[in-house]
Amino acid sequence: MTRSKLFGALLAIPMMIGGMFAGTTSAKANVIVLALDASTSISTGDFALQRQGYVTALTNLLQPNGLNAIAVVQFSDAVTSVFSMRVINTAQDKTDLINALSTFSRISGNTAIGSAVNNGRLSILAQTGLCLTTVHCIVDVSTDGENNTGDNLATAVTNAQNAGIAVNCLGVGGGASCGWNGTGQDWFATDFTAFATAINAKLSAELTPTPEPMTLTLFGAGLIGAGFMRRRMKKA
Repeated sequence: MTRSKLFGALLAIPMMIGGMFAGTTSAKANVIVLALDASTSISTGDFALQRQGYVTALTNLLQPNGLNAIAVVQFSDAVTSVFSMRVINTAQDKTDLINALSTFSRISGNTAIGSAVNNGRLSILAQTGLCLTTVHCIVDVSTDGENNTGDNLATAVTNAQNAGIAVNCLGVGGGASCGWNGTGQDWFATDFTAFATAINAKLSAELTPTPEPMTLTLFGAGLIGAGFMRRRMKKA
């Protein structure tokens, strides 16, 4: 999906829920970057549990309704893409996301949480250009440790929050620290065996539910003219 199409789809939400349809339940469009910790401190077995936790939760929770745009990255010393940002608008979109999560090759190294947050912020802004009260932007980190390499974490979180992006964290085990995320949500799992329950609860709170049929139909149609809108905003 091109940037202008994704931007147009997300900007269609305020028009749909701004009082045009009496009795329609308001819904937010979510733009979420899921950042998975691939650092060496996580054993091969525990990493498999982390991966499967995401796969199971997204399989159960994510509806192909076009109101969630998802990207997935993994981080250690570096940050690499697992699934490029896409609006999950069809069953095939969802299948592609689950397949990517199920099959990607793991990297390893230290724990660059700050770099993951910066990568997520830039990915979101490159696609949407804007985070609104009706376009809810999240960088979602799962980790078993602390930031020990890469970009400054405090600065990364501040820059994300200043752009209207929430930074949420799910810490796993006693060595995990999520206190850096400020106004974001802290979630915790005692170990990677408990991770599946924790990530399911977390994503249940973050993913946009299925809208009413009229809202869904109009959301899918809101693509034309978005490129012009963004160019006008840049010139303003």
